[in-house]
Amino acid sequence: MQNPSAVSILVAAGGTGGDLFPVLAVVERLRQLGCPQGTIEPLFVGNPDRIEGRILPARGYSFVPIPMRGYYGVRSLRTYSLAWRLPSSILRVWHAVLRVRPRLALLAGAYLGIPAGIVARLHRIPIVLVEINATPGKANRLLAQWAHQILVSSEECRAAFPAAVRSRVVVTGTPIRPALQQLPPVAQARMRFGLAPDRPVLLVLGGSLGAHSINRAIAAHLTAICACGWQILWQTGSAEIPSSPPGVVVLPFIEDMASAYAAAELAISRAGGSTVAELAVTKTPAILVPYPHAANREQDRNAAFLAHSGGAVVIADTQLDHALWQVLAPLLGDPERRSQMRRALGEVARPHATDEAATILRAMLCSD
Repeated sequence: MQNPSAVSILVAAGGTGGDLFPVLAVVERLRQLGCPQGTIEPLFVGNPDRIEGRILPARGYSFVPIPMRGYYGVRSLRTYSLAWRLPSSILRVWHAVLRVRPRLALLAGAYLGIPAGIVARLHRIPIVLVEINATPGKANRLLAQWAHQILVSSEECRAAFPAAVRSRVVVTGTPIRPALQQLPPVAQARMRFGLAPDRPVLLVLGGSLGAHSINRAIAAHLTAICACGWQILWQTGSAEIPSSPPGVVVLPFIEDMASAYAAAELAISRAGGSTVAELAVTKTPAILVPYPHAANREQDRNAAFLAHSGGAVVIADTQLDHALWQVLAPLLGDPERRSQMRRALGEVARPHATDEAATILRAMLCSD
């Protein structure tokens, strides 16, 4: 039974942390802003086997599991499971919508948005899309014709949408988690992970799922990095990492990213839209290794944006094994260059993106 004082919104976000956390940040900020008509209550839909299935129920949010998966190309048998996954997902979202009667649908642009967008369209629920990358993905390109508002990361992304929908595109920047707005003290953050407070830290991120090529390259250079006086905070994903030397902290997933960024003097990372935005806001110089199999090569464009600003260096995934040390060693030994990179990141950061996005949603949701 729906709470009569609730203002419900349908939210489809997940698959990876990069797709989930920006939208979750907007939802949480929107709930803080409130609505005169009642308490804002999000209903999330997502895959129970991915990050949203773990994070959202743990935070107490209503969660409807759907079997929707992505498109893997015509040669993959997994693609053909969409023949039952899509209609089954539409049916589950349909029943959820009948139950809570949402006033708005907030879609993050991943494959989860397609069944939610179809149901929202059929029920005439206003749709807001969030695009965190420098170029829109396939799902957002498909759903853009139905969207009332499209919140994007940059002017480059806005220009990539068809002219027919561009008047509905608003450049807010990529929303980030509120905790990243004010980081803890460096020494405190390092001790939070059991690291020495007075030695610089290299933060290694492969996204919430890990990155095999980054893990392999870092493992090959552990001794050399530590010999330079550095420590390593290493998010490995589900990969099994051999025993590491002192000063190397290995975690499958880092929950406290505010402390991780505060602890770091330098990062090595994939170049997802949310990660690039977080690196800029936290002023963390980075070596970016774009994911090579993204359908639209959006991580290449995300990385190029940060590199053009002077805040990052880019290495192609195929070059990582032999090029990493050539790029990393000079950065480890050059604090002035790292300071210059931090200043460059501060100039392109959009720290108020979450507030801007939430304010736009509140105006739509709470109008009479």
